[in-house]
Amino acid sequence: MKLRQKLAMVLAAAMMTTSVPMVTLAKSTSLTQTITLKKDSTVGYAAETATTAAVYEVTTSVGADYIELNNLLVEGGKGLYTTDSKYYVTTEGATVLTAKYSVDSTAVNMVAEDDVLHAFKYNQYLTLSIDIPITSSDDAIEVYVKGDKIEFEEDLFEAWGKHVTEAKQGKVVNSAIQLNNFYNDTTGITTKEGLIIIERVGDDQLKLTLTGGIGPYEKGVDDFRLPLVYKVTDTGTPKLEVTGNGEIREATLVLSKGEAGDKDLKATISSPKIIPTDDDGELGKINIKEILKGTLNDKVFRLTLDSSDVTFKDNDKEENSDGDDENPFSIDTGYGLIAKVEDENVTFVRSDDDDAIGYLIFDNIDIDNVTAPGDVSIEGIDVESENASVGDVSATVELIDLDNSELTANNITLDEIKADGLSGDEWSILDTTDTSDDMEKASGVIAEVKEHGLSMSADKVNIIGGKYDPKEDGYEVTLTIKDATKEYLKDNGNLELILQGAIFAPDASAAPNNPSHDDANEDTYYAKIAVSESNAEIDDNDKEIEEDEPNIAELRLRGMDEGAEELQVKFDIIGNPGSDGDIKVTAEGSKWEEPLTTVIGTVSQPTKIQLVENITLIENVKADAGGKITITETDDKMFEADDVIAIRLDELDIDDADVEADNGMVVDSKISDGCLLIQVQRRSNNPATITISDIKLDGTGYIPVGDYTAYIGGQGIHAANTFINFEDSKSSKIIGTPDELNKDDKDDNVNIEEVNLEDYPEDIDEIFAAAFALNNFVVSERAPEPEAPAPTPTPTPTPTPQPDPTPQPDDVKGENGNYGLKDTKITISRGAATVDGKLVKVDTAPRNIGGTTMVGVADIAKLLGIQRDQEFGNTFTYHEESDGTGVVTIRLEDRRIVEAKTGSNKVSLSDYNSLTGTYKSIGELIAAQPSQIIDGRMFVPMRQIGESLGFKVSWDPSTATAIFTNIG
Repeated sequence: MKLRQKLAMVLAAAMMTTSVPMVTLAKSTSLTQTITLKKDSTVGYAAETATTAAVYEVTTSVGADYIELNNLLVEGGKGLYTTDSKYYVTTEGATVLTAKYSVDSTAVNMVAEDDVLHAFKYNQYLTLSIDIPITSSDDAIEVYVKGDKIEFEEDLFEAWGKHVTEAKQGKVVNSAIQLNNFYNDTTGITTKEGLIIIERVGDDQLKLTLTGGIGPYEKGVDDFRLPLVYKVTDTGTPKLEVTGNGEIREATLVLSKGEAGDKDLKATISSPKIIPTDDDGELGKINIKEILKGTLNDKVFRLTLDSSDVTFKDNDKEENSDGDDENPFSIDTGYGLIAKVEDENVTFVRSDDDDAIGYLIFDNIDIDNVTAPGDVSIEGIDVESENASVGDVSATVELIDLDNSELTANNITLDEIKADGLSGDEWSILDTTDTSDDMEKASGVIAEVKEHGLSMSADKVNIIGGKYDPKEDGYEVTLTIKDATKEYLKDNGNLELILQGAIFAPDASAAPNNPSHDDANEDTYYAKIAVSESNAEIDDNDKEIEEDEPNIAELRLRGMDEGAEELQVKFDIIGNPGSDGDIKVTAEGSKWEEPLTTVIGTVSQPTKIQLVENITLIENVKADAGGKITITETDDKMFEADDVIAIRLDELDIDDADVEADNGMVVDSKISDGCLLIQVQRRSNNPATITISDIKLDGTGYIPVGDYTAYIGGQGIHAANTFINFEDSKSSKIIGTPDELNKDDKDDNVNIEEVNLEDYPEDIDEIFAAAFALNNFVVSERAPEPEAPAPTPTPTPTPTPQPDPTPQPDDVKGENGNYGLKDTKITISRGAATVDGKLVKVDTAPRNIGGTTMVGVADIAKLLGIQRDQEFGNTFTYHEESDGTGVVTIRLEDRRIVEAKTGSNKVSLSDYNSLTGTYKSIGELIAAQPSQIIDGRMFVPMRQIGESLGFKVSWDPSTATAIFTNIG
């Protein structure tokens, strides 16, 4: 078995499978964003305060209604007076200033209270989207929001709510806060877009009441959005649990990026370097991560080595070729600090009192343009050893408290430390001073002392699997092997490089058809590998790579007899599309004792392949088309025009399938030799998704019992799906066009209609040699054993005639006999329903049980607009008795109560007696079948439940449709 076929098995682990989500009534419940949180931090509370006598310079005039005061928009003329071109905010007329304030591109509302101007910053918004809009201000949906590790503080929350109430709706009702729907804006919009009533029912729980528009602006509202206001009370992962009565999608939402800690910064030590026993060396990686953005600036960290034999070198910054100072160590930044921390922002100085102690100083970081927390890694700080003991060297990182009394009393400041301007006594004070509580002390192994120091490092690359353009930068790796003792690099020998997660990229200028490589065959190619000429040479033959081992290069070193401290090897790489994570290289020299391994970059998959729905078959039973697979690009234009995706199944032939793409991508498809071929006609505008659904199998229903895997390969899974992509390689031709066709029409665009894989059987195995695998795509099961014949049913006794109900006052049925319900026509069939001709989704379809048509009672209530668990008005409730009997009750207020129980074929009726103000039993309607639970839903006899609510009931057997009408 070739390596690429072995790798195909590894790539199968890259598959992703999911089940089809269950359709529910609600559409979505979501947050606008997750943010970085710390214990005791607040969200949505007063972000800034200023006395109302504060002076603001005028920057811009904004229309007639507002003026801009240093980005603060204030209603013109209210509570302001001017002199010398400056505006003064006074208490007069400043009870509320409706305003916008630019803070990190988020909106802030302003309110003046007790002569103080408060700014409330909205970091997060909660959005509730529902399927059935609220069409009236009388309608309402109740939603409960419960926090985990957060608290809705009463005083701060009411201050924020009072502002919203005063600014938008007037007085507070029932201690609740009435808030305009923020919809898709960052400030509350007009009331016609709905209202949100907020009640604080506990330290960590809110009750939200969502209503429609009011007055002449009544309209359906299906999106509700409100800012969140809370305080983080504990470390861990703060969450928000949103629940309702079925009208919303219930969800648990994570509020923070990562866990909320109780410190501002976190440090770690990793990637230890090798140091020779009696020579210079470097330290491993020190990573400092911000919990809150901007907190790394103006910080001093103490780095202490635990070995007195390994000490810091007293190195100043070096001058580069441009005449600028640069650090001798490397600086790598992440997330919010990318490109924000440069050489000039980081200084390292050694203590003059103890050369095993050094200080990392961060200052002058442009925090005004930092939009998120970040991290900085420092690697390669120079050290020296003198007869050091072999073994690990540990280090400790601590944050210095620059404000402690000991330092301030001796005038020890950040600038003096940075300038290395302290006296011996001052260094001693600094070396022993207290550390800050804003970061936990971090310890770890940062170096390893060996008798002969051989180490390896690399400039890292970040690539997408399979994507490679030799004309662009970003694929070249510079591998540096250092030998401080000049022991291992002084002799000639062999060097083997083995990649994990990538292969060596081909050198187009040295292809096998190059005259200088006449002896090459189609199973080899030439990689672009070079070494530093001053230290070593390699032959061109060393660049020859075996196609079935494209991740291994064997180099024969020459010209190193004099010895060298450093060997550099440069090469381009292509990431394996089935890999996702670190790319590593292992270097093994014939003169070395142990191989060296280091990370040279990361690779992400070019596409995300997801099994959304598999196909389940019953042996010897004909099945409909089904299954769904999605293929999503990692980046836009990952698929090129004319790229081909090929899909096949184990031992099965595909007969047909639906294929579509989004985001501007256009695809074509056909069936060839039982495989599905998809050709890209036009590339995507944004990362696109190709959806393959309704897959029909040739011979479906006659498939032996077992699980079947789908394989997805071909050029469309991207250029290196076979791990090779270069001109004139045999396997490069299996990416959508067969070998012979490539030879004849090498320069022509090949139309998918011309590619028939049955004409090229030798290519099919190669096409899927390194394909993605989706296990259990088709599952064939045995038909269930026939059940024993049911016993002859006992004849159903003839129901005892019931006396006519006692007449009730005329107002029970109402003038039109509809028990107060609107004139309505309802149809229900096969999981869909209509109300007066408008389509409404329901969860159940009518069932025929023993000749009796049964319907889902919850769907009946929903279609009639009867809400669940209401204290007043029409309501629908369900509960279980102690013996497990399910009881459903529909109450038409001041009209009628209808009750049905599981296991009973009776529907009980009670009518409202306006003379006594109570409901009185008037009898029962009896059906041939009892009410019962089916698939978790309660079904009741169709005719009896309909007639009890004043409807005429009919059944259309041709369409399996139940019809209810109370019109006429």
